[in-house]
Amino acid sequence: MAHVLIKCIQIPVFFYLAVIVSPIPIAVEQRSTLKWGPCTWVLDRKCPDSDIKFFLFTARNPSERQHIYVDSTWEKSNISTSFFNPLHPTKIIIHGYNSDMYLNSLIEMRDEYLQRGDFNLFFVDWSILGQSPCYLMAVHNADHVGNCIAQLVNRILDTETTDIHLIGFSLGGQVTNFVSKHSKPFQIPRITGLDPALPLYIGVDNDEKLDPSDALFVDVLHTNALVQGKIERCGHADFYFNGGILQPGCWSNGQNPIVCSHHRAPDYYMESIRSFRGFWGWECESYINYLLGFCKPTNNLREAGENCKNTTRGMFLINTNPQAPFAMGRWTDILSNSGLKSSFVDEYLTPIKRKHPLQEEIDQWGKLDGNFNNINNFPTPLPQDPIRDDWIYFGQHGTKRITDQFSEYLPAAAGSSEYQEPLSNTVFADGEKLKAPSALSENLELDHIKNPIVYRDKVIQEYIRNVTSDNNSEDLLSIAGF
Repeated sequence: MAHVLIKCIQIPVFFYLAVIVSPIPIAVEQRSTLKWGPCTWVLDRKCPDSDIKFFLFTARNPSERQHIYVDSTWEKSNISTSFFNPLHPTKIIIHGYNSDMYLNSLIEMRDEYLQRGDFNLFFVDWSILGQSPCYLMAVHNADHVGNCIAQLVNRILDTETTDIHLIGFSLGGQVTNFVSKHSKPFQIPRITGLDPALPLYIGVDNDEKLDPSDALFVDVLHTNALVQGKIERCGHADFYFNGGILQPGCWSNGQNPIVCSHHRAPDYYMESIRSFRGFWGWECESYINYLLGFCKPTNNLREAGENCKNTTRGMFLINTNPQAPFAMGRWTDILSNSGLKSSFVDEYLTPIKRKHPLQEEIDQWGKLDGNFNNINNFPTPLPQDPIRDDWIYFGQHGTKRITDQFSEYLPAAAGSSEYQEPLSNTVFADGEKLKAPSALSENLELDHIKNPIVYRDKVIQEYIRNVTSDNNSEDLLSIAGF
């Protein structure tokens, strides 16, 4: 119902713009097209259409394009005389609104594929039907463009190959839906949506937009959601880069951050074709969970881009570098290989505590954790000692002496995350030297679980030796039965 309402609105708006607002006259071409300045509104065109062109690149013609003419039959088409090889995988690359096949990232995508291996790369150029400022008409024409691309798919199927992968950027991502619809009963093996267009695709039925039913496997890269791209999930696997809305590095050199973020989708995908590191994301249940902070990095990682496995299901979050090369690889590899904690690790890769979201909400200050209030793991946790008791620790000295030595050190250490040199166990402030460990203390396994009685006796002996003089200590030990 929603798409019917949109169609009812689109036509009056078009005529209002064409006839009332604009001084440019409207033209009707053989009842198949309405023309208004640079804008074209397709009414009842048939395929093939001269405004929708196909160009082929292969390893035999990596830079010189071959124009492919596609018609209703194999005999009427010229694929048989081209460099097309049915033994190689086929990629059909579709540009978006106000663009053409020569978009930099798409041409670089061609180069990356041909350096990776043998592919049939079909580039679709439908720029005449998707010019600026005619976005309304471009959305309307998407169905017709998809129908003509489906005719290309059918001619490829005539060669008895089914290894076909559609890659659509922006509005081209929504065009893939119509390719799938007009290719039935054949089901496209894979569709990749690169930040599929959002405007005029809110609330429309699945038949009018990219969704998981359009192919056996649909993977989607989100980079400018809520602005030019869709925020909702569109595929079997949806990857949200850097939160999916604005991309790092898009605020420098005076560039438009919205345009830059939108175009990062083909940039990321292009890099993924031959990236050694790859774009790896961790799973998140929903975008709402991400906004609430419930999607911390996990070890459940999946790769995005060209190497995405067709068994991948779910929503995933990915972080990237602000400049090329954008891929950071697995975050677990970053942590293990660096040896040092970076700001990235501190922010995103902190050890994961397996808590239920409700528990995190109830216990937001971590009072149920054993390390609440950051109790120091020194051999001297001073505040929790029994009052007026010179509590014994494994350093062969008591709390009082450590308190004197650490009185100025501890406050500074409490606010520092850096490693501090431990207290010397040889000389204290009052000049008193601690006794060297006895033979018993060197050889005894200090384990209060395995040897509780011996451990208790050991503590008592060391206490007596530290609080008495040399002469008196042996007498006291004899009295105590040691």
